[in-house]
Amino acid sequence: MSAPKPSALLSAIFPILTPLLLTSSFSAHATDGIGYSASAFIILVLGGFLLMNLMLNGLFFFAGKYQSKGFSRGHTSVSLVLPAIALIWTLIDHVGFADLALNIGLITVAVGLALLPLQLSLHQRAEHSYTSLLLILGAIGFLALSYLVQPIAIFALASAHIALKGQSDTKAKMLSILTLIGGYSVLAYWGVQTLQVFTQ
Repeated sequence: MSAPKPSALLSAIFPILTPLLLTSSFSAHATDGIGYSASAFIILVLGGFLLMNLMLNGLFFFAGKYQSKGFSRGHTSVSLVLPAIALIWTLIDHVGFADLALNIGLITVAVGLALLPLQLSLHQRAEHSYTSLLLILGAIGFLALSYLVQPIAIFALASAHIALKGQSDTKAKMLSILTLIGGYSVLAYWGVQTLQVFTQ
């Protein structure tokens, strides 16, 4: 059976695409910032989250945490929250078909990366003697980065809480608690600064 010619494919697709393109609002908001807030959210917030979450994926993998199916599913569920918000925002606020297609493409990539823990769990080895040490060092690393970009403290808190859970070593436990105190302090400071910006 021969493959369909490109001209035949175009003639079949054109009647479907034409009404969609004609009803899309290409120029309604072309000269202002309205309609681009979803794109800004995807690029700045979702993009930054994906980068940090990939680092967290690596940390949990090398620490052996993905041996638990429940843990990998939980991490995946949390990772899907921001792509879901971005999708809803994009459907509500877009300026045309091109903007919508670009945003949905980026969100699709974000969803694929959010599902990474499920894939990593298929190749995960058991936890080892360095699991707690890796988690604590990762938490400290995220905490150090949070002094530049405060929301990164969320990742430090996630690592420190998991390191603290079931921890028997007193020194490691104290280090985890100190990291948690530092992480919550950074988040509180960021929250106050953000509130002041919106109340001024």
